[in-house]
Amino acid sequence: MNDLTRRGFVKFSSMVGAVLAGAVTGKLEAQASGFQAASMPGGPGGPGGRAKKGPGIQGIYALCEVTGGGKKVYGIAVQYDVAIDPASLALDTYTTSVFPAARGMMGGPGGPAMPQNSTPPGPKARPVVAIYTNAEPALLSGRKSVAGMYVIAEFAHDADLSAQTSDSDKVSLSQDKDVKTAAGKVYAASATVVDNASGRGNDAVVRSIDAWEQNHWWWDDSRSAMLEYSIYLPKSFLKPGGENKEYPLVMAITHSGTSYDGTCAQTLTDGVIASIWGMPEEQAEHECVVITPRYERTTMNDYWEHSYDLENTYKLVEFMLSNKWNYGNPNREDRADKVLKIDPKRVYTTGWSMGAMSSIWMMAKHPKTFAAGLIIAGQQRPGDVVDLAKQNVLIITGTEDGKATPWNEKCLPVWEKAGGKVTRPAERLDASLIFPVDDQKKLTEQIDGYIAKGGNITFLTFDKVDHMGSARKFFYIKAARNWLFNQKKA
Repeated sequence: MNDLTRRGFVKFSSMVGAVLAGAVTGKLEAQASGFQAASMPGGPGGPGGRAKKGPGIQGIYALCEVTGGGKKVYGIAVQYDVAIDPASLALDTYTTSVFPAARGMMGGPGGPAMPQNSTPPGPKARPVVAIYTNAEPALLSGRKSVAGMYVIAEFAHDADLSAQTSDSDKVSLSQDKDVKTAAGKVYAASATVVDNASGRGNDAVVRSIDAWEQNHWWWDDSRSAMLEYSIYLPKSFLKPGGENKEYPLVMAITHSGTSYDGTCAQTLTDGVIASIWGMPEEQAEHECVVITPRYERTTMNDYWEHSYDLENTYKLVEFMLSNKWNYGNPNREDRADKVLKIDPKRVYTTGWSMGAMSSIWMMAKHPKTFAAGLIIAGQQRPGDVVDLAKQNVLIITGTEDGKATPWNEKCLPVWEKAGGKVTRPAERLDASLIFPVDDQKKLTEQIDGYIAKGGNITFLTFDKVDHMGSARKFFYIKAARNWLFNQKKA
């Protein structure tokens, strides 16, 4: 399947795990994970795995994307038993609905929970803005039909990807008008309401998450220390000869709220702190390996007390730099015995809140390792981060963040005294310029202008953005992501 834009989803199993390889042939494999709930496309209950129900609708899938504002449903894929004639479809062919999340959606990190013993909310109608056929359960950027047995009922997309959502991954529909097969057979309209609930949760397709391998473990024999993590491997590495190429490494550390659920899932699905780096459009510009760790506890608190997980994280970076990470799997025919190579000049770290604090700590304690750090709403005690003075750091905060903004202000004179060149504009940037993401020209010119001043440390603040808002918005700043990859160690 071709790389897709933000509207082009790829297959994902939200309970069974990351779907890997064979998307065109339908030969899909899965790894165990604990993501929210769904049957796997291509696996039991999914396309190619469902028992045929007879002529007509075989089942439906919610087509989702994880955004800064939470998981949003952007359409429904209706699976038939045979290919459908797109000429027989209209915007009112179906009545389509999305169920709100039973416990509220995170909307990025944090968010209210629904009271216990309350009645789950019912479905809410969602209008269809485009309808077409496809060979797989995925939205298409051009919204033009491809021959296939899936009808794609697409919904409107939020231009502001930080807007909080209440969507769950459960959807329903009824076929209100006749639909014709490609062979001319008529499937009559029906009042029957079909939903995507299955024996394994809700059948859902979540864009981009499929390409991540979840639930890896790194073990340090010398310290008897383990760290669980997910990894994104570039597509070119998975192809023959990929082991001969060196790749940049991005360590993306999420916030404390993603650490305790017992799986790696939330590090990929609670906001885009980690997942944005593996998006097809981002990988097309900045191909890289991405790692996001899962911790058993908070790595660093507001007293700057840190757990041993931080040093474990750095030890994992060291291990990756040793070029010993072997992708070979004797139980998988599609896996070659190949070793991943990391470019030591292009190792980056980023994170939000606890993840940003962790990134700052690693850079300060190990100043020769990282080419740059993108620090979103993180803070540190000035005396602990003197060694950041001559490293490449881009710090972004909001004016309403009462911790990150003032604490970074206190670090500036320390860095300058230690020889750092700091760019700290008085201007407070406008967060409304971040969205839509494909129209950031003015914002890019502003940020690039500050970066061009030549400071190795640049500290930018957006007006009227609080701590939570920074997680929802700032990872979408293209100029910041571009800046990160432009940095290389000598």
